[in-house]
Amino acid sequence: MAISEKTIKQMQKDIRDIKRQLAHRQRTKNEKQRPATPKRVVVAPGVRATPSNENERVMELLRRKGMIAELPPEAKARAERWRALPEEEKKRIWDEFFNLKLDKPLSDIIIENRR
Repeated sequence: MAISEKTIKQMQKDIRDIKRQLAHRQRTKNEKQRPATPKRVVVAPGVRATPSNENERVMELLRRKGMIAELPPEAKARAERWRALPEEEKKRIWDEFFNLKLDKPLSDIIIENRR
């Protein structure tokens, strides 16, 4: 019985994949058996100590790079007013927003405002 070259290559690929999976399982098994070593965190000067989670760390990095900034007081006040609205009022506003009828296409309005 002859086996095609294509079948042999597929079998070799399957064996490689299985070996890779076994090696990965062995590594994760070994890591679970080893006691966890604490990781060193390097904090740049002027930056607060280690953030409690990944999101805070990312936000701090973005702040330092000038990519995000604190909201101005007016925007904070507007956000608080929105949060204070009852859910029915928020839903009414969203419905009005999504069903808004414009005289001209939104793209034209945006282009005009950019001028």
